[in-house]
Parts: sequence; C-alpha cells; structure tokens
Amino acid sequence: MQLFWMEMKKIFSWKMMILLAFVNVVLYFLLFNFHIEHFPNGRPDRDNFAIEQKFIPKYGANIDRKEYEDFVKKYNRKVQQANTYLKNDPQAADAGITSYESLRQWDHNNQKQNNYNDLIFFKRSIDEFWELQAMEGNIDQYKNRIEGLKTEIRYSANGQKNHFQRMLSEKKYSFYTDMVLRNFNEVKKILASIIFISVAIFISPLFLRDRLKELETLQYSSKKGRRVYRTKLLAGLASTAILTTLLLFVYLSIYATNHTSSHFQLPLHSMSSYYWYDVTFWKYIVWSVLAIFFSSLLLGTLSMAISTIVPNTIVLIGIQILTMFVMIAGIALFLIKDTFSIFHPIWFVPAGYAVFFVLVVGLIIVVGKREARRDVL
Repeated sequence: MQLFWMEMKKIFSWKMMILLAFVNVVLYFLLFNFHIEHFPNGRPDRDNFAIEQKFIPKYGANIDRKEYEDFVKKYNRKVQQANTYLKNDPQAADAGITSYESLRQWDHNNQKQNNYNDLIFFKRSIDEFWELQAMEGNIDQYKNRIEGLKTEIRYSANGQKNHFQRMLSEKKYSFYTDMVLRNFNEVKKILASIIFISVAIFISPLFLRDRLKELETLQYSSKKGRRVYRTKLLAGLASTAILTTLLLFVYLSIYATNHTSSHFQLPLHSMSSYYWYDVTFWKYIVWSVLAIFFSSLLLGTLSMAISTIVPNTIVLIGIQILTMFVMIAGIALFLIKDTFSIFHPIWFVPAGYAVFFVLVVGLIIVVGKREARRDVL
C-alpha cells in the first residue's frame, strides 16, 4: 500500500498539475467556453429557450388539446399587442404595414417594408415580435406532429421504422425545440475530448519515466518484485478516475450555468429528437457522463500500455497523437456525442464500446505478461 501511495504522489506531482491546469485553461477558452457564453446562440434561439422555460413547468412533455388551445390563446394575445404597437407606429404606416399578419407577409420587393422588417427585428430588436416567431414554431410543430412521424416511417427501414411506428401508436409527439439537446451534445463531445487529452498527458509518463531513469531494475529486484507493475497499474487507474471525476465536476458545474434544468424531466422525444431509448434529458446526461468516465478509464489503461512498450518520449508523443485522433474522431464523436442516436444501428454504440474494451484489456494483458517475463538485468 505504501508503494501505491508513492506512485500516486509521483503521478500527482506539482509540475504535472500545473501543466494540466494550463492545458485545461487553453482548451476551455478554445473549445468549451463558446457553448456556455453563447447559449442560447442569438435569436430566435434565445426566445425559444425563454418560452420553453416558461411553459415546460406548466404543460410538461406531452401537450394535449386543451393545453394547446391555451397556448394558442396566449399567442393570440401577443398578436393583439403586436397589432396595437404597429398601428401606433408612424413608420409602420409609412411602409404600408398595418398588422402583425402584414408584417409576417411583407413584400420582399418593397424596399420600405424590407427596411421596416429590419428595423423591428434587428435595430429595435423588440422581444415580443421574436417571441411570436418562436411560438409559431411550437404551433407548427404541434400541427405537423403526426405527419412528421409518418414521414419518418415512409423513409425509414427495419428497426427505425418500427421505432417510429411505436412512437406514433403511443402518441409520443414533439412540441419543444432540440436546442438544449444540440447544445449538450456539443458540450459533452468537447468535454470528452478535453478529458481524453488531459488523461493522456497525465498518465503517459507513468512507466516510461521510471524506465528512462533505470529504476525498473531496482523495483523488480525488490521484495515486491514484478508485482510492482500491477501496483503501478492500479495507481494509474485510480489517478485516472480521480482526474476524470474532478474534470467532470468542474466542467459540468460550468455547464449548469446554462440553466437547462428546466428540461431535465422532458423525455427525449418531446425535444424534436429521435433516440432508440426514450429516457429523460436528466438520465441522458447521466448516461453520457458514465460513457465519458468509462472511456476515460479505458484510455488511461491504453496510455499505460503504450508507456510500457515505447522506447522514448518522442515515440510516446507520436503514438499518443495518433491515439488522440482516434479517441476524438471516433469515440467522442460517435460513441459519446451520438449516444442512443436512432440514425445509427441500435447495436452500433454497444458494439463500439465492447470492441474498445476488448482491445484495451487484451493489450494490457499482453503487455503485462511481457513485462512479467522481461529480463531487466
């Protein structure tokens, strides 16, 4: 146990922690910050989000006819307010716009009406008019809810078609936008990439460092013998788990400032998105975090296997660059960002993780056996 803590202490050296802090600050501002600072990203996303935060607690996930009619009444009241505003605006009269409906149907060939449209939406940027457009999107979504699923059924095959038919028979319709889901999918892909890079930097030197200092001969000839290798592996896995947990906590705490908790209890189908498993958004977040954590542990194990067999630091960096490309372009993009996506076969993600697990565990077993037989004299 003393050796285990000594190895942990070497891994969590102050130099390594400073390097990791620097790398994460750079990656945060390069990759992560945009999806926090610019969420919702402009208009009408900002208005859609405000409306959803207002109506989700009232209506929930599935909108019945009575709730839809209540929503339309609120929309009509806003239309009346818009009509009053336009009637009292001399510039609207000059452009020949007398009602909200005439503003919606403005003549693109009429320069005055073009200018007035820009004035309302971009120069004055009046919230009520943007909110009306956002609410119209929800109304259209409700009106086309059945036809939308029928269209998916017509153009799907096999399991996907059965899934859409089941959604139609169970009346699982969409009413809200997929804005929150799109944002989270980008966030978790970038978060996974940052964690992968951090783990690779953190764990890669574990075995190579001692070999370059010619410490392995002393370690393997000690009382503990070749079991030192196993202790190092356990220390590396524990360190990977601690680092991953810390980074997940920090970045998810930052993500919480997007204030998407209003959507946590919505099932995925209600957010204009199709997934094989219709879990709530909160459960989707939990599954995504577990996927990142599991992938990070496998990457830590892979990094230790690479560290065991490479001859020098240059080769280690070269192999890890290639490994990062595979992890980010493959694991983060397809297995983590697209978790449960219906646009992949239902077996795609489980099979991907199974192959990744078998390859990494197989490699570490082979490397461990090689290390047990290696002559260090």
